[in-house]
Amino acid sequence: MAIVVVAGSLFFTMIIGLVMIAVSVRREDRAFSLIDDAPDWLSRNARRLNGVGCRDLDPELLRPAGQLVH
Repeated sequence: MAIVVVAGSLFFTMIIGLVMIAVSVRREDRAFSLIDDAPDWLSRNARRLNGVGCRDLDPELLRPAGQLVH
């Protein structure tokens, strides 16, 4: 019985972590904030877990999505 409780709690913890990462990634996609520092601690930790940091991207070289098509 104890194994079921431990396995269930580990599964629940993993699901919560995945949901937190998904919410954070979605928030950053909407705000186009990948070229800047992370806006909050959740996004910062999601970037760290995914191995994505601010990879020397220059904001002046990147154009907004509306300006990509002429």
